[in-house]
Amino acid sequence: MKHYIRTLGLIFSVALNVAFVGSYAYRTLTKQTTFAYEEMRLNAVQRAGMASSRDRFIRTIDQIGNNIIGLHMELIDAIASEPADRSTIDAKFEQIRFQQQSMQRAVFEHLMEDKSILDPDQRKEFFAVLKQRIRSQSMPGPPWLPRDRKGQQSGVAPAGGLEPGAAGGKDARP
Repeated sequence: MKHYIRTLGLIFSVALNVAFVGSYAYRTLTKQTTFAYEEMRLNAVQRAGMASSRDRFIRTIDQIGNNIIGLHMELIDAIASEPADRSTIDAKFEQIRFQQQSMQRAVFEHLMEDKSILDPDQRKEFFAVLKQRIRSQSMPGPPWLPRDRKGQQSGVAPAGGLEPGAAGGKDARP
């Protein structure tokens, strides 16, 4: 029973990562939001460097995201097979974990490249914008889980100790 719960938990974790990447790509492609650097005053050289960095990053995360989606589908097929082969399932988990680490590494490398383009004051502003955006994102969890149940599932209060929509505090959402 515990193994099945762990398996489901990992599937949901993978789904959350895929949802995050998909959401990011969707907003990027539909131009509904701006990139953090677009909120800053940059000179032409900096703006060109940031745009080039962004384009390489998007290509990288799209490729890794597609790999994760494919592995997720293979994992579901492996779980659905009769009888389910635990060694195949464990191998898929390992492949997914590796791809997720690749995604994290790509984000790190992208941020380091962007950081090198900015001057010290701009770096402070850039990372402040990123932190604010992280705080303002929707609740963690798979996108199909109703919002009013997400906090109950994990038993963990959101950052800042406030429930979404709660009044007061610097982390309160509008």
